[in-house]
Amino acid sequence: MKTHIVIALVAACTAVPCCLAAKEKPPAGPVAPIGWLELRTGSRKLSVSKEDLQKASRDLAQGLVIPVYKTKEKHGQTLARVGALNLETGNAELGWMEINPSELKPAESYPPDDELFRKLGGPYLDDFTANHTDIARYLVRQADGSPALLCYVLTAPLSMAKVVIFSPQQGTYAPTTTLNITIGEMDAGFTSIEVRDLIGDGGDCVITKEQFREQAQSFGKMLRIRRIAEGKFQDLWQAPIKYQNLSEYNPQMQILRPPEQNIGAPGTKTSGEVTFRPHGKGLEPVWKGKIEFYVAGRENALDSVSVEKACPWNGHAFAPLR
Repeated sequence: MKTHIVIALVAACTAVPCCLAAKEKPPAGPVAPIGWLELRTGSRKLSVSKEDLQKASRDLAQGLVIPVYKTKEKHGQTLARVGALNLETGNAELGWMEINPSELKPAESYPPDDELFRKLGGPYLDDFTANHTDIARYLVRQADGSPALLCYVLTAPLSMAKVVIFSPQQGTYAPTTTLNITIGEMDAGFTSIEVRDLIGDGGDCVITKEQFREQAQSFGKMLRIRRIAEGKFQDLWQAPIKYQNLSEYNPQMQILRPPEQNIGAPGTKTSGEVTFRPHGKGLEPVWKGKIEFYVAGRENALDSVSVEKACPWNGHAFAPLR
């Protein structure tokens, strides 16, 4: 029987099954977590053993609810063995991280995979699909203060992925809204998910990085900010952090004003980053990057402009970048 492992951090990837690090395989048979760890404040370091016996560490994002399989004491510290998936590589990993024993939530705090499969129904009731599906859990406070369970559901061999909101109902969680994610041969879908209170009212925002492709030479990565209210998604902001549009060119190179209007224009390559700075009671996104201008037949950019723009909260959403 194929071992089924609850994976805490999942990204959409190409149709290649996720694999576990060779030195951290669990024992044969079904594996159930002994508890859960909620990453409410900041990221945490995860240490993973590689095939060459070397150690590697990476950050697990804020907002994750990750399964804990066992704990041990070492040099006065409590270490937990947890499951996670590396969004950049698409490989499922088991590793160790430091925890405070008081952080460990009971196993019954969150529904196991098989219970969520029953609630999702459809193809997830099939044994093959269930055995090749991983679920990542994120705890998201809604605008009214009640917590929702955001689950990223990935079946890599079938190129299926979706985000499902499970809202608390009568002591359990029930699915309310589903967002289907496109996975293609050259598009990995979500590459990052993080949960933060950006508005300052106690409700969380879900910050994702998502691959997209429009044409063969028009593709990139988008940062999106969403919120959950009454069990549904609300779109608050989006901005590309990578955008190449070389599928077409303007007859004559032109630079628009203000400069952010050039993002994604024909014959351009855009690269940027988004940071968050204090504004009012919360945080506002700040986009900073560069746009390069190309003409057909020329390998190098002819010109470029730099952009830095803050996008404050206007009471309903963050001001658009362009």
